[in-house]
Amino acid sequence: MMVIIQIISALLAIGLIVSVVMQTSKAESFSAAMGGTDSSQFRKGTREELLARLTKYFAIGWIVAMTVGAVIWYSTH
Repeated sequence: MMVIIQIISALLAIGLIVSVVMQTSKAESFSAAMGGTDSSQFRKGTREELLARLTKYFAIGWIVAMTVGAVIWYSTH
């Protein structure tokens, strides 16, 4: 059971890292909007919203998986 929880935790952690890395920072968005260098600024809203939502889900899932793993580990030791 612990192996399954560890695998799920690792996959959620990788998903969390990837979703955070793929997001643009607020400074990049602001400078692109002011400088006019980003031609896809109107289409980025849906992508950024999706990444923000995925980040929240991965973070909540990772916290739940780690908590369940800790409870299982403490109950067996």
